[in-house]
Amino acid sequence: MFRLSTKPAALLATAVLLLTAGSVAGQEWPIKEQIDLSSGFGDFRQDHFHGGIDIRTGGEEGLEIFSPVDGHVWRVKMSYDGYGKGLYIRGKDGHIYVFGHLSRFADEIEQPVRARQVAQRTYAQDIYFSEDSLQVRKGQLIGYTGQSGYGGPHLHFEERTADNRPLNPLKHGLKLRDKVKPQFTRIGFQMTDDSSLFDNGTRKVFIDLPLGRKPGAYHLDTTLYFHRPVGVLAECFDMMRPEGMKQSVYKLSLYFDGRLYYEAILDTLDYETSDAVNLEFDYLSAMDDRKHVRRLFEKAGNRFTGSHAVSGARGVFGLVAEKPGKYEGKIVAEDCDGNKSELTFDFLWGPPGDMVALDSMVVHSYRDADCYFSTLPEISDFDIDSLTVFVNRGDMWYRVGSISVGDSDQPSLKCALSVGDVENALLRVFLFNRDGCLIRDNIFNGVAERGKKRVELAYEIIEDGLLVTLDAHVKRASQTRLELYYRDSLLGIEYPRLFNMLQYICFIPPKKEYARIDRIGFAMSADASMSPRMKDSLNIMVVGLEDTEEMTFGDRFKLTTGKLDFHEPRFIEVRENYILNKGPLLLNSEHYVITPESFACRDYFEVAVSMKRAGAYDRYSGLCWLDEKKNRWVWLRDNQYLGDWLTARAGGGGSVAAVFDYDPPEINRLNIIAGRTYPRDRVDIRFETRDTLSGIPSDGGITVTLNGQWLPCDYDPETLQARAVPPSPPEPGEHHLGITITDRVGNRTERFAKFRVQ
Repeated sequence: MFRLSTKPAALLATAVLLLTAGSVAGQEWPIKEQIDLSSGFGDFRQDHFHGGIDIRTGGEEGLEIFSPVDGHVWRVKMSYDGYGKGLYIRGKDGHIYVFGHLSRFADEIEQPVRARQVAQRTYAQDIYFSEDSLQVRKGQLIGYTGQSGYGGPHLHFEERTADNRPLNPLKHGLKLRDKVKPQFTRIGFQMTDDSSLFDNGTRKVFIDLPLGRKPGAYHLDTTLYFHRPVGVLAECFDMMRPEGMKQSVYKLSLYFDGRLYYEAILDTLDYETSDAVNLEFDYLSAMDDRKHVRRLFEKAGNRFTGSHAVSGARGVFGLVAEKPGKYEGKIVAEDCDGNKSELTFDFLWGPPGDMVALDSMVVHSYRDADCYFSTLPEISDFDIDSLTVFVNRGDMWYRVGSISVGDSDQPSLKCALSVGDVENALLRVFLFNRDGCLIRDNIFNGVAERGKKRVELAYEIIEDGLLVTLDAHVKRASQTRLELYYRDSLLGIEYPRLFNMLQYICFIPPKKEYARIDRIGFAMSADASMSPRMKDSLNIMVVGLEDTEEMTFGDRFKLTTGKLDFHEPRFIEVRENYILNKGPLLLNSEHYVITPESFACRDYFEVAVSMKRAGAYDRYSGLCWLDEKKNRWVWLRDNQYLGDWLTARAGGGGSVAAVFDYDPPEINRLNIIAGRTYPRDRVDIRFETRDTLSGIPSDGGITVTLNGQWLPCDYDPETLQARAVPPSPPEPGEHHLGITITDRVGNRTERFAKFRVQ
């Protein structure tokens, strides 16, 4: 691999246009020349905020790193994952500076670290140094960039307070000349009460934004309509230069009619509450690779102190009484250099009920009738300029009839209706105001669809509750109810909302009374021929209600959770898939599925499968999660036996099973070939190693010896590259190389070679 050590400026000059760096408060950037960032402070990482900034190195390793302040080496941490080779300097200013993913340290730091590794014969280290042991000066060489741990070549840099709280370096001592304004791409809205749904049957919607008419100015052309409490989400990002890498916006402020409702600032973090990233950002969007969707209202369980509601209404519009009328929403995005962008949107806020009432109907024939509607006085300022009646056919709505104002004796809106079946027609009123706002209002009458008399029930667990859908194919059913059961006991009754002739949808928030659900029943009371039906054999539960919760499914699968594992109570479900022939799949248990597959947790919770102990073969089995995108099993953390239960810790949903790991690690492309002769200065041991399942641990996973002397071995699990360098060039003559790779269950691969040095 090409090493960048003599001409870093030439390398960076071949990259894209970079930024000019500056410094204040006595600090200097850890890399000389110009600076470009690939990740920003506070960016989304699964289950934690990004605690620093990532500085690009042109895709290469070996760029020199310099101390930004006077101080001393405080800590060195070595592992095959995380920050890889990590260096911590405590400055005389009291702050801690962290450098991650290094290829090596400066010699005066490298030597004591290697000595500790050799003495303990283990690569993984976490060493703390006294204040007087390794002093450094501002601008002194301390190491070289690399790609140890996770990620490609780059330098991860952090600034922390004396009590270990990360600070945004671009607001606390370092400066980049940034002239690019933040950019908005989408705006989202989230229902926040316990029952409401948008017109498409969801709790959350996103709207793509047009490009700003001028830089930094965005406006949603459509006027929206709300009449239930709603929170706002914004997809926006910042870039340090045109066409640069996207980072999170430093500050977001939400206003309604000029009044500040919510503010979120990425200035400082706290490792104790870093899991709040799953609520500060929209978790499901992030799992769908849209990692810049920010939540601008308080979410239960969000402990991030950098965001807060200003109005006292949790940042939610409509949570307190608001007068019906027109409002303007505004989101201001500001980066660390003071560049600002604004997104504005207009909306109507309506009364909680329907805006139009069907006062009466005069039926002329089975297909013709006159309908008389009246509107609420509260909407007199809505500038409604037209009203249209639509009739439903299946899941489609069609415009029917003509609208006119009634006479003086009956001053209401009159609709001359002509449809196929007046008595059973499903009607809905659409209102339009002068700004183009569409208001889909009331639904009148029952359903009417000729065909098979059956109803299909489906359900989905979403981030804040249970969404149950009834697809109806019955002739008439104007009143519908859901019945929730556990072990033949009726837990409660819920009433769905009618969306069209074919569909009812009901949102059910997690409640203590619904802690376990094994059946969902439904009944349509207006259709006597439709008796109550059930969807049974369910394993739906609410987790996060109690301090400790142990839930067993059958006698083979168990979940152990508690309040501290989740941000707030939520629904999950467990299903068992029976597999007849487990041998070819290397399965040692049935296959269990936890749904939904993606949900935010505060901590890892315990999953367990009942296993019959098989003596010496027990150690080869571990609980795994199925990565469906890559079609491979992933070894879960903390696998162990507790009695006859094989346990591990999971951080979300998906497929779980006990899997055998019989395959030893591989050793490939070893550069030392048995029987060959090498110059003294060319004995640099390199090879590739991989393990297909349980993985290679940092502690004792790789053992390299030269003539019986243990050598520290660097390893990158992403590139599979391993490297061990003797502390000094070997003497001329014959030498013996030994390599042993051991995975987490004890599978071992060995490679030996005798070679000569001249």
